[in-house]
Amino acid sequence: MTRHRNASDGSVAVLEPGQEADGEAVLPFGAADAAAGAVAVTVDDDAEPAVMAAGIVLPPPIGAQIHSGRFARRGFMKVVREGAPTTTRQAEVLNTAIIGSPTDERGVVIGIDRISAAMIAHDPFTAYEAKHITSPNVCVLGMIGSGKSSLIKTVYVERPLLLKNRRAVVVDKKPRNGEGEYADLTRRFGGEPFRFEPGKRGNGSTCMNVLDEVILAGGGPAQQVQLLAAMAQQAGTGELDEWHHKSLRSAYRAVMRRFELGVPGRSAPVLPDLVEEFADVVDSDEFARLRPRTLDLVEERAWSMRLRFERMLGEDLEGMFDRETSKHVVLHPKLTTFDISALPEDGPATSMVMVVANAWLMGMLTKHRGLRTNFIAEEGWHLLGGPGGKVIRSKSKLSRGLGLSIVAAIHHISDIPDDSEAIAMIKEAQTIHLFRQEHDDDIADCVRYFNLEHSNGTSLGTLQQGDHLLKVGTQKEIKVQHIRTANEIVFTETDSALITQPSAGVVVGDERQPQLAL
Repeated sequence: MTRHRNASDGSVAVLEPGQEADGEAVLPFGAADAAAGAVAVTVDDDAEPAVMAAGIVLPPPIGAQIHSGRFARRGFMKVVREGAPTTTRQAEVLNTAIIGSPTDERGVVIGIDRISAAMIAHDPFTAYEAKHITSPNVCVLGMIGSGKSSLIKTVYVERPLLLKNRRAVVVDKKPRNGEGEYADLTRRFGGEPFRFEPGKRGNGSTCMNVLDEVILAGGGPAQQVQLLAAMAQQAGTGELDEWHHKSLRSAYRAVMRRFELGVPGRSAPVLPDLVEEFADVVDSDEFARLRPRTLDLVEERAWSMRLRFERMLGEDLEGMFDRETSKHVVLHPKLTTFDISALPEDGPATSMVMVVANAWLMGMLTKHRGLRTNFIAEEGWHLLGGPGGKVIRSKSKLSRGLGLSIVAAIHHISDIPDDSEAIAMIKEAQTIHLFRQEHDDDIADCVRYFNLEHSNGTSLGTLQQGDHLLKVGTQKEIKVQHIRTANEIVFTETDSALITQPSAGVVVGDERQPQLAL
């Protein structure tokens, strides 16, 4: 016997073999089964298997009825009911946010997408290679304590160094246990931090010669003079005018000519040699036809430049730029660290070391090509702001050719003038990490500069620690939860003196976040 569903009321009747259905179909079954009086299996799971007797009528199914209006041939099942809802696991295939990662899987793991729980991975170099972005530079914005430092330490320093042909150079500003916070990690990779301590000579203290041939190789004489001008402006008060620059170029050419002719026991000039040349600038041939009044102006500007550079050789910068570059300053194959944690918070020292370190790195990369390098400046304003930012930006094209990515962290974007070099660098960056912002002005500027959706812009003020918006190129921003391993939690805890270290996981409020297995 077989079962038949009535088209009018949806009920199911059990028919004896040989009985005809009124225009509706029955499920096919074999001849042997029919001869034995067996019941054909139906796709209607609502029917009870125990219903075997002829003439028993089952109640109609619950839900909407579907009928095509056509009669079915005997031996085939006719669909007369809406399909049952699928399970959540089966329906995952319908959600592309779940089955497809929103980022490039070739990148370095960052964490998970807060909406889909998909893995988020990104790397500026692989994205640049795939033409997803036009610049490998990275900008990380957010208030203090929002998670910027942890992201930079893991995603742009430690994890990339586990890959082949990767290198990182860090300007380490934050102190930890009497030295920079990257000191332990630097030693783990076999290096030793370059420690800057004003007023100290020897005993591991580092000096950088701005006139070194390595820095000269990073951009030629024009770039070296531009670096000297940026340092002079930071060391003094007021902007440099054209006569300042002309006197600097004249003194620079004079000192370089002198050393090209040869100076016994010396291979390259240092800043004290440059300072001596300013006294004779006014007597150089290039100013010979100038009127006395103009010559007075040249002499005044030359002495102004001399006083600015003399400040670099004394006061809070003593011992940092007055000698040849320290012998221990060499580019490590994995992690190179400039420890500036002992420098004063105020003054030009931090900015100068950052700009000089970048210029030195550019020169080293011209000789040691082949490795992709992240240059890390967690106090990014010192690098991008002021006259140093102009030097960094002027080398942006050369940086890409040398495989260099600048990773800079900034607290408040609203404090930066719209026409500054820092804003220009931020706009050029194609990888943006936006952490929690505490001021409405900062939120508004983030939405404006990075073309964020309004709803995401609003969420910037309420992001949890570690959560941020990732903006890659022109793609839509993604809300990301940064995940750290247990070892990374210890390494990245910048306020370890104030809190107790968690034993596992990343604790944000009362929420324990999952760990990332590497």
